Amino acid sequence: MDLFADEKLKKHMSIIMRAIKPANPGDPGFAMTIGRPRHRLRVDPQRLPIPGIVRIVLELIGLQDLGQAEKLAWEYAFEVDGTSCSLAHQKFGLRLYVDSTVITSEDDAQALLVRITKALESAQRSLERRQLRDFADEQIRQGRLTIRNQYHRLRHIYEYFQEGASLAFAGQGRLSPELPDGGRRFNPRATEGFYNTVAMVSAYFSLLEHTLVLLLPFTGFDPSESALKDFIGERWGEKFRKIFTVDRDPSAKNNFDTLYRIAEEYRNTYGHGGFDKNGSTFLFHMEGVGALPAVLSNIRGNSYFSFVPVDADDFSRVKLSFDSIDEWLRKDVAPLAMKWVESGLDVYYDENFRDQASLAMESPEHFDRFIEYCSYLTDQAANMDW
Repeated sequence: MDLFADEKLKKHMSIIMRAIKPANPGDPGFAMTIGRPRHRLRVDPQRLPIPGIVRIVLELIGLQDLGQAEKLAWEYAFEVDGTSCSLAHQKFGLRLYVDSTVITSEDDAQALLVRITKALESAQRSLERRQLRDFADEQIRQGRLTIRNQYHRLRHIYEYFQEGASLAFAGQGRLSPELPDGGRRFNPRATEGFYNTVAMVSAYFSLLEHTLVLLLPFTGFDPSESALKDFIGERWGEKFRKIFTVDRDPSAKNNFDTLYRIAEEYRNTYGHGGFDKNGSTFLFHMEGVGALPAVLSNIRGNSYFSFVPVDADDFSRVKLSFDSIDEWLRKDVAPLAMKWVESGLDVYYDENFRDQASLAMESPEHFDRFIEYCSYLTDQAANMDW
Protein backbone atom coordinates (compact mmCIF):
# COMPACT_ATOMS: atom_id res chain seq x y z
CA MET A 1 0.00 0.00 0.00
CA ASP A 2 1.49 3.34 -1.10
CA LEU A 3 -0.35 6.08 0.76
CA PHE A 4 1.43 8.83 -1.14
CA ALA A 5 0.21 7.49 -4.49
CA ASP A 6 -3.45 7.50 -3.43
CA GLU A 7 -4.91 10.50 -5.28
CA LYS A 8 -8.30 10.12 -3.61
CA LEU A 9 -6.66 10.23 -0.18
CA LYS A 10 -4.59 13.28 -1.16
CA LYS A 11 -7.71 15.12 -2.25
CA HIS A 12 -9.51 14.21 0.98
CA MET A 13 -6.60 15.45 3.11
CA SER A 14 -6.39 18.67 1.08
CA ILE A 15 -10.07 19.37 1.78
CA ILE A 16 -9.58 18.90 5.53
CA MET A 17 -6.41 21.02 5.49
CA ARG A 18 -7.72 23.58 2.99
CA ALA A 19 -6.53 26.57 5.02
CA ILE A 20 -2.91 25.46 4.59
CA LYS A 21 -1.19 26.31 1.32
CA PRO A 22 2.36 25.47 0.18
CA ALA A 23 4.95 28.11 1.00
CA ASN A 24 6.58 30.22 -1.68
CA PRO A 25 9.43 28.42 -3.46
CA GLY A 26 12.69 28.94 -1.61
CA ASP A 27 11.06 29.67 1.76
CA PRO A 28 13.76 28.60 4.26
CA GLY A 29 11.39 28.02 7.16
CA PHE A 30 11.98 29.36 10.65
CA ALA A 31 13.55 26.69 12.84
CA MET A 32 17.09 27.08 11.53
CA THR A 33 16.87 30.56 9.99
CA ILE A 34 18.71 32.99 12.24
CA GLY A 35 17.14 36.40 12.72
CA ARG A 36 13.81 35.74 11.00
CA PRO A 37 11.08 37.33 13.16
CA ARG A 38 8.69 34.68 14.45
CA HIS A 39 6.53 33.36 17.22
CA ARG A 40 7.59 29.91 18.42
CA LEU A 41 4.66 27.96 19.84
CA ARG A 42 4.51 24.57 21.52
CA VAL A 43 2.04 22.08 20.01
CA ASP A 44 0.11 20.17 22.67
CA PRO A 45 1.37 16.54 22.54
CA GLN A 46 -1.93 15.33 23.99
CA ARG A 47 -3.71 16.51 20.85
CA LEU A 48 -1.07 15.46 18.31
CA PRO A 49 0.83 12.69 20.10
CA ILE A 50 2.51 11.10 17.06
CA PRO A 51 4.64 13.49 14.96
CA GLY A 52 5.00 10.82 12.29
CA ILE A 53 1.26 10.93 11.51
CA VAL A 54 1.38 14.73 11.29
CA ARG A 55 4.22 14.38 8.83
CA ILE A 56 2.19 11.97 6.66
CA VAL A 57 -0.64 14.52 6.52
CA LEU A 58 1.71 17.33 5.49
CA GLU A 59 3.26 15.17 2.78
CA LEU A 60 -0.17 14.19 1.46
CA ILE A 61 -1.18 17.82 0.98
CA GLY A 62 1.94 18.49 -1.05
CA LEU A 63 4.26 20.23 1.40
CA GLN A 64 8.02 19.75 1.12
CA ASP A 65 10.33 18.73 3.94
CA LEU A 66 13.09 21.30 4.44
CA GLY A 67 15.41 18.62 5.82
CA GLN A 68 17.17 17.66 9.01
CA ALA A 69 19.45 19.81 11.12
CA GLU A 70 20.87 19.83 14.62
CA LYS A 71 18.01 18.92 17.03
CA LEU A 72 15.59 19.04 14.09
CA ALA A 73 14.05 15.94 12.49
CA TRP A 74 11.94 17.77 9.90
CA GLU A 75 10.28 21.08 9.07
CA TYR A 76 7.48 21.95 6.62
CA ALA A 77 6.88 25.56 5.53
CA PHE A 78 3.41 26.74 4.48
CA GLU A 79 1.05 29.70 4.46
CA VAL A 80 -2.23 30.35 6.21
CA ASP A 81 -4.21 33.33 4.89
CA GLY A 82 -1.00 34.83 3.53
CA THR A 83 0.97 34.39 6.76
CA SER A 84 4.20 32.39 6.52
CA CYS A 85 4.39 29.53 9.00
CA SER A 86 6.22 26.28 9.52
CA LEU A 87 5.73 23.15 11.59
CA ALA A 88 8.87 21.51 12.93
CA HIS A 89 9.58 18.32 14.83
CA GLN A 90 12.38 19.23 17.23
CA LYS A 91 14.01 17.46 20.12
CA PHE A 92 11.36 18.42 22.65
CA GLY A 93 8.32 18.03 20.41
CA LEU A 94 6.36 19.76 17.69
CA ARG A 95 6.71 23.53 17.33
CA LEU A 96 4.68 25.93 15.18
CA TYR A 97 6.48 28.99 13.87
CA VAL A 98 4.48 32.04 12.78
CA ASP A 99 5.80 35.13 10.98
CA SER A 100 5.65 37.88 13.63
CA THR A 101 5.91 40.69 11.08
CA VAL A 102 2.41 39.75 9.89
CA ILE A 103 0.84 38.43 13.08
CA THR A 104 2.37 40.61 15.75
CA SER A 105 0.23 39.58 18.71
CA GLU A 106 1.13 36.46 20.69
CA ASP A 107 -2.57 35.89 21.35
CA ASP A 108 -3.34 35.95 17.63
CA ALA A 109 -0.50 33.52 17.03
CA GLN A 110 -1.94 31.20 19.68
CA ALA A 111 -5.35 31.42 17.99
CA LEU A 112 -3.71 30.36 14.72
CA LEU A 113 -2.05 27.45 16.54
CA VAL A 114 -5.46 26.29 17.80
CA ARG A 115 -6.88 26.52 14.27
CA ILE A 116 -4.05 24.54 12.70
CA THR A 117 -4.08 21.94 15.48
CA LYS A 118 -7.81 21.36 15.04
CA ALA A 119 -7.34 20.80 11.31
CA LEU A 120 -4.47 18.38 11.92
CA GLU A 121 -6.49 16.50 14.55
CA SER A 122 -9.32 16.05 12.07
CA ALA A 123 -6.91 14.87 9.35
CA GLN A 124 -5.21 12.53 11.81
CA ARG A 125 -8.48 10.86 12.81
CA SER A 126 -9.57 10.48 9.19
CA LEU A 127 -6.20 9.08 8.09
CA GLU A 128 -6.16 6.53 10.90
CA ARG A 129 -9.73 5.44 10.21
CA ARG A 130 -9.41 5.26 6.42
CA GLN A 131 -5.91 3.91 5.91
CA LEU A 132 -3.50 3.49 8.81
CA ARG A 133 -5.31 0.87 10.90
CA ASP A 134 -5.48 -1.63 8.05
CA PHE A 135 -1.95 -0.71 6.97
CA ALA A 136 -0.66 -1.20 10.52
CA ASP A 137 -2.31 -4.63 10.79
CA GLU A 138 -0.67 -5.74 7.54
CA GLN A 139 2.76 -4.46 8.61
CA ILE A 140 2.47 -6.28 11.92
CA ARG A 141 1.39 -9.46 10.17
CA GLN A 142 4.54 -9.31 8.04
CA GLY A 143 6.79 -8.63 11.06
CA ARG A 144 7.62 -5.08 10.03
CA LEU A 145 7.39 -3.65 13.50
CA THR A 146 9.30 -2.58 16.57
CA ILE A 147 8.55 -3.58 20.16
CA ARG A 148 9.63 -1.22 22.89
CA ASN A 149 12.12 -2.82 25.23
CA GLN A 150 10.67 -2.64 28.75
CA TYR A 151 13.01 -5.24 30.21
CA HIS A 152 14.58 -2.94 32.82
CA ARG A 153 11.27 -1.39 33.86
CA LEU A 154 9.76 -4.83 34.47
CA ARG A 155 12.90 -6.10 36.19
CA HIS A 156 12.84 -3.10 38.53
CA ILE A 157 9.25 -3.98 39.50
CA TYR A 158 10.34 -7.54 40.23
CA GLU A 159 13.37 -6.35 42.23
CA TYR A 160 11.22 -3.88 44.18
CA PHE A 161 8.95 -6.63 45.52
CA GLN A 162 11.89 -9.00 45.98
CA GLU A 163 13.58 -6.42 48.19
CA GLY A 164 10.29 -5.80 50.00
CA ALA A 165 9.96 -9.50 50.82
CA SER A 166 13.56 -9.73 51.94
CA LEU A 167 13.20 -6.73 54.26
CA ALA A 168 9.88 -7.96 55.63
CA PHE A 169 11.18 -11.42 56.52
CA ALA A 170 14.21 -9.74 58.14
CA GLY A 171 11.88 -7.71 60.38
CA GLN A 172 12.45 -4.43 58.54
CA GLY A 173 9.07 -4.16 56.79
CA ARG A 174 6.42 -1.48 57.15
CA LEU A 175 3.52 -3.46 58.64
CA SER A 176 2.95 -2.57 62.27
CA PRO A 177 1.95 -5.23 64.82
CA GLU A 178 -0.94 -2.93 65.83
CA LEU A 179 -4.11 -2.84 63.72
CA PRO A 180 -6.04 0.42 63.15
CA ASP A 181 -8.94 -0.84 65.32
CA GLY A 182 -6.61 -1.41 68.26
CA GLY A 183 -6.14 -5.14 67.74
CA ARG A 184 -2.92 -7.00 67.05
CA ARG A 185 -1.79 -8.31 63.65
CA PHE A 186 -0.69 -11.97 63.62
CA ASN A 187 2.97 -12.30 62.62
CA PRO A 188 3.33 -9.04 60.62
CA ARG A 189 6.81 -10.05 59.47
CA ALA A 190 5.58 -13.22 57.73
CA THR A 191 2.38 -11.56 56.50
CA GLU A 192 4.21 -8.73 54.75
CA GLY A 193 6.77 -11.17 53.40
CA PHE A 194 3.92 -13.23 51.93
CA TYR A 195 2.34 -10.18 50.30
CA ASN A 196 5.61 -9.17 48.68
CA THR A 197 6.51 -12.69 47.59
CA VAL A 198 3.23 -13.12 45.69
CA ALA A 199 3.73 -9.73 44.02
CA MET A 200 7.34 -10.66 43.24
CA VAL A 201 6.29 -13.89 41.54
CA SER A 202 3.69 -12.12 39.43
CA ALA A 203 6.24 -9.47 38.44
CA TYR A 204 8.80 -12.11 37.46
CA PHE A 205 6.42 -13.91 35.13
CA SER A 206 5.54 -10.59 33.51
CA LEU A 207 9.27 -9.98 33.02
CA LEU A 208 9.74 -13.50 31.68
CA GLU A 209 6.96 -13.19 29.10
CA HIS A 210 8.31 -9.85 27.90
CA THR A 211 11.82 -11.30 27.65
CA LEU A 212 10.61 -14.29 25.61
CA VAL A 213 8.96 -11.94 23.09
CA LEU A 214 12.15 -9.85 22.83
CA LEU A 215 14.22 -12.99 22.21
CA LEU A 216 12.19 -14.05 19.17
CA PRO A 217 14.14 -12.28 16.36
CA PHE A 218 17.35 -13.92 17.59
CA THR A 219 15.93 -17.45 17.48
CA GLY A 220 15.06 -17.95 13.82
CA PHE A 221 11.57 -16.50 14.10
CA ASP A 222 9.81 -16.04 10.75
CA PRO A 223 6.58 -13.98 10.77
CA SER A 224 5.42 -15.66 7.57
CA GLU A 225 5.23 -18.95 9.47
CA SER A 226 4.05 -17.80 12.89
CA ALA A 227 2.13 -14.60 13.70
CA LEU A 228 3.79 -12.44 16.32
CA LYS A 229 0.45 -11.28 17.73
CA ASP A 230 -0.55 -14.91 18.28
CA PHE A 231 2.73 -15.59 20.07
CA ILE A 232 2.26 -12.58 22.35
CA GLY A 233 -1.24 -13.77 23.23
CA GLU A 234 -0.10 -17.23 24.30
CA ARG A 235 0.53 -18.28 27.90
CA TRP A 236 4.06 -18.10 29.24
CA GLY A 237 4.48 -21.88 29.01
CA GLU A 238 3.66 -21.98 25.30
CA LYS A 239 6.06 -19.12 24.65
CA PHE A 240 8.78 -20.93 26.59
CA ARG A 241 8.23 -24.20 24.69
CA LYS A 242 8.37 -22.49 21.30
CA ILE A 243 11.72 -20.85 22.01
CA PHE A 244 13.46 -23.56 24.02
CA THR A 245 13.54 -27.28 23.23
CA VAL A 246 11.89 -28.48 26.42
CA ASP A 247 11.38 -31.99 25.03
CA ARG A 248 15.06 -32.46 24.13
CA ASP A 249 17.03 -30.23 26.48
CA PRO A 250 17.14 -31.44 30.13
CA SER A 251 18.09 -28.00 31.44
CA ALA A 252 15.19 -26.38 29.58
CA LYS A 253 12.85 -29.06 30.91
CA ASN A 254 14.11 -28.59 34.46
CA ASN A 255 13.65 -24.81 34.30
CA PHE A 256 10.23 -25.18 32.73
CA ASP A 257 9.13 -27.55 35.48
CA THR A 258 10.44 -25.19 38.15
CA LEU A 259 8.57 -22.26 36.66
CA TYR A 260 5.42 -24.36 36.31
CA ARG A 261 5.48 -25.34 39.99
CA ILE A 262 5.97 -21.75 41.11
CA ALA A 263 3.27 -20.52 38.76
CA GLU A 264 0.77 -23.08 40.03
CA GLU A 265 1.46 -22.44 43.68
CA TYR A 266 1.76 -18.65 43.73
CA ARG A 267 0.97 -16.89 40.47
CA ASN A 268 -2.06 -18.80 39.20
CA THR A 269 -3.65 -19.28 42.61
CA TYR A 270 -3.52 -15.64 43.64
CA GLY A 271 -4.01 -14.38 40.10
CA HIS A 272 -7.38 -16.13 39.93
CA GLY A 273 -9.04 -14.91 43.07
CA GLY A 274 -7.17 -17.20 45.45
CA PHE A 275 -8.41 -20.43 43.86
CA ASP A 276 -6.11 -23.22 42.74
CA LYS A 277 -6.76 -26.14 40.37
CA ASN A 278 -6.80 -28.70 43.19
CA GLY A 279 -9.72 -27.15 45.02
CA SER A 280 -7.82 -26.70 48.27
CA THR A 281 -10.00 -23.69 49.11
CA PHE A 282 -13.12 -25.86 48.87
CA LEU A 283 -14.48 -27.31 52.12
CA PHE A 284 -17.10 -30.06 51.93
CA HIS A 285 -19.60 -30.52 54.74
CA MET A 286 -19.90 -33.64 56.89
CA GLU A 287 -22.62 -33.70 59.48
CA GLY A 288 -21.31 -34.16 62.98
CA VAL A 289 -17.75 -33.38 61.91
CA GLY A 290 -17.83 -30.05 60.16
CA ALA A 291 -16.14 -28.73 57.06
CA LEU A 292 -13.23 -30.70 55.59
CA PRO A 293 -10.85 -29.65 52.78
CA ALA A 294 -11.74 -31.16 49.41
CA VAL A 295 -8.13 -32.31 48.90
CA LEU A 296 -8.27 -34.14 52.26
CA SER A 297 -4.88 -34.76 53.91
CA ASN A 298 -3.07 -33.52 50.79
CA ILE A 299 -3.79 -30.09 52.24
CA ARG A 300 -0.48 -30.38 54.06
CA GLY A 301 1.32 -29.84 50.75
CA ASN A 302 -0.69 -26.76 49.88
CA SER A 303 0.00 -23.17 50.81
CA TYR A 304 -3.41 -22.97 52.50
CA PHE A 305 -2.27 -25.47 55.15
CA SER A 306 -0.30 -22.69 56.85
CA PHE A 307 -1.83 -19.68 58.55
CA VAL A 308 0.59 -17.51 56.56
CA PRO A 309 1.04 -19.29 53.20
CA VAL A 310 4.65 -18.22 52.52
CA ASP A 311 7.56 -18.16 54.93
CA ALA A 312 11.15 -16.97 54.62
CA ASP A 313 12.34 -20.36 53.35
CA ASP A 314 9.67 -20.41 50.64
CA PHE A 315 10.71 -16.92 49.55
CA SER A 316 14.36 -17.91 49.43
CA ARG A 317 13.64 -21.00 47.34
CA VAL A 318 11.60 -19.02 44.82
CA LYS A 319 14.20 -16.25 44.61
CA LEU A 320 17.03 -18.74 44.08
CA SER A 321 15.00 -20.48 41.37
CA PHE A 322 14.49 -17.19 39.53
CA ASP A 323 18.18 -16.32 39.93
CA SER A 324 19.12 -19.68 38.45
CA ILE A 325 16.81 -19.23 35.46
CA ASP A 326 18.19 -15.74 34.84
CA GLU A 327 21.70 -17.16 34.89
CA TRP A 328 20.68 -19.93 32.48
CA LEU A 329 19.31 -17.38 30.03
CA ARG A 330 22.33 -15.10 30.25
CA LYS A 331 25.08 -17.69 30.12
CA ASP A 332 23.76 -20.89 28.59
CA VAL A 333 20.92 -20.72 26.08
CA ALA A 334 20.72 -17.09 24.92
CA PRO A 335 23.85 -15.16 25.95
CA LEU A 336 24.04 -12.89 22.89
CA ALA A 337 20.32 -12.29 22.60
CA MET A 338 20.17 -11.44 26.32
CA LYS A 339 22.96 -8.92 25.76
CA TRP A 340 20.67 -7.12 23.35
CA VAL A 341 17.68 -7.37 25.69
CA GLU A 342 19.68 -6.05 28.65
CA SER A 343 21.15 -3.24 26.54
CA GLY A 344 17.69 -1.67 26.59
CA LEU A 345 17.56 -1.33 22.81
CA ASP A 346 14.18 -1.80 21.15
CA VAL A 347 13.66 -5.01 19.21
CA TYR A 348 12.76 -5.25 15.51
CA TYR A 349 11.13 -8.17 13.72
CA ASP A 350 11.54 -7.27 10.05
CA GLU A 351 13.63 -9.42 7.72
CA ASN A 352 16.47 -6.92 7.48
CA PHE A 353 17.04 -6.79 11.24
CA ARG A 354 16.74 -10.55 11.62
CA ASP A 355 19.36 -11.05 8.89
CA GLN A 356 21.71 -8.50 10.47
CA ALA A 357 21.30 -10.07 13.89
CA SER A 358 21.95 -13.55 12.50
CA LEU A 359 25.21 -12.41 10.89
CA ALA A 360 26.30 -10.55 14.02
CA MET A 361 25.70 -13.63 16.18
CA GLU A 362 28.48 -15.49 14.38
CA SER A 363 30.81 -14.28 17.12
CA PRO A 364 30.53 -12.39 20.42
CA GLU A 365 32.85 -9.70 19.07
CA HIS A 366 30.68 -9.08 16.02
CA PHE A 367 27.59 -8.95 18.21
CA ASP A 368 29.16 -6.43 20.60
CA ARG A 369 29.97 -4.18 17.64
CA PHE A 370 26.43 -4.64 16.32
CA ILE A 371 24.98 -3.48 19.65
CA GLU A 372 27.42 -0.56 19.78
CA TYR A 373 26.48 0.57 16.27
CA CYS A 374 22.73 0.27 16.88
CA SER A 375 23.10 2.12 20.19
CA TYR A 376 24.86 4.94 18.36
CA LEU A 377 22.05 5.19 15.79
CA THR A 378 19.41 5.11 18.55
CA ASP A 379 21.14 7.88 20.51
CA GLN A 380 21.58 9.91 17.34
CA ALA A 381 17.88 9.70 16.54
CA ALA A 382 16.78 10.39 20.11
CA ASN A 383 18.99 13.47 20.40
CA MET A 384 18.50 14.51 16.75
CA ASP A 385 22.26 14.78 16.35
CA TRP A 386 22.35 14.49 12.59
